[in-house]
Amino acid sequence: MRRVLLCLALVSCKTSPPPAPTPPEKHVAPSTTATTSPPTPIRHVVVLVKENHTFDSYFTDFPGAASSRRAQSFTGEEFERPRAPDGDLPVDLPHEHSDGVNDWSGGKMNGFDRNITLLLHRKTPYVRYTEDQIPNYWRYAREFVLCDHFFASLMGPTSPGHFVTIAAQTPFFGNPKCHGKECEEMKGRGCTAPPGTMVPTYDADTCEETGDAPPCFDVPTVVDDLPRGVTWKAYGPGRGDDILSPFTLVKSKHGAREHFGSYGELMRDLARGDQANVIYINVYSAPDHGDEHPPAGPCEGENFSVEIIDAVMKGPHWKDSAIILTFDDFGGFYDHMPPPVEKCKNGKFFSPGFRLPTIILSPYAKKGHVLHEKTEQASIPRLIEELFGMPFLSARDRHARDGRAGSLLGAFDFDQPPRPPLILEKRACPKK
Repeated sequence: MRRVLLCLALVSCKTSPPPAPTPPEKHVAPSTTATTSPPTPIRHVVVLVKENHTFDSYFTDFPGAASSRRAQSFTGEEFERPRAPDGDLPVDLPHEHSDGVNDWSGGKMNGFDRNITLLLHRKTPYVRYTEDQIPNYWRYAREFVLCDHFFASLMGPTSPGHFVTIAAQTPFFGNPKCHGKECEEMKGRGCTAPPGTMVPTYDADTCEETGDAPPCFDVPTVVDDLPRGVTWKAYGPGRGDDILSPFTLVKSKHGAREHFGSYGELMRDLARGDQANVIYINVYSAPDHGDEHPPAGPCEGENFSVEIIDAVMKGPHWKDSAIILTFDDFGGFYDHMPPPVEKCKNGKFFSPGFRLPTIILSPYAKKGHVLHEKTEQASIPRLIEELFGMPFLSARDRHARDGRAGSLLGAFDFDQPPRPPLILEKRACPKK
């Protein structure tokens, strides 16, 4: 199968949002040097990936963070963004790659209401959740570190976003599709997908769409080079051989079922203190709206996050843990900050996408800090590499973005006394 690669974009570091759309930036070759292990006490990393929100949809008006209450429609109307309803939204917003390009609107950020499916719901993309609607997320952000310049590594939907967090790149820009009775929810993706399952792919260097390919890719992942004795596990929906995880889209992980577990197994393992050094928790297709995927409101999903984070904090490994709570894609929601896109010669771009809500929790996380470092989803594998003294994936594959993505190490102060856990209570959700 012809290998397809990721279109690269340089992400620079600034401490305030750009006053105007960011111009395309020049291509810079990724770093291929090995990282140097900093003398940190972090020995356990938890990556918790939720679904479909932008920074402005969750953290408008957060103190010290870049956000905007106001927006502009495609027709030029300027307005104050409405507060989100307490329950479900009326519609799941369009959020494919093409939708993101339309929303971006050449950097004007005024195309979020253009899709014809939103004729009756023009203001839904612009809604903002307030602190009283997601109080525990705001509490985490106030007590630990909130990243307000954290971008999606690719302008696209669910599967590419999850994939970048493990591989620092994605060879595809849409969700895998399959047809027929064999396409059960847990079997529609990955190297074990039914025959005929395909995913749209593209060429990294030209930004040309290259057609469709089976969703099973031969690319390196962050867990490939973990030092001896450092363990990993991935948790997702399903059970047995049907666990849904981005690792199932990687040829080298095909058959590595001993590393996969269900949500039930996750809670059991955390309760026992049986926590691998690196764990990925990919929350999609979750029961009871635990993934926060619209049109569901965020309450049940926030509760699921709290349940997981409480379990980590109550366990024996909190003292040397770092938790990254983030989201897979923008979900069609508004964000006021133009991503620093890099266009190819044909005028197209795939990377990066809009800002995503991201919180870092750790005994060594700075207290009440807003991290303005320009980072992205590929910064997550980079952080794991930095903490465990591993080479960047870009040393093996020049299209991996970890060698150029901003570092998340600025979220930590390893000289401060370790902070105690913050145990929160789940809250009562609005009735359906």
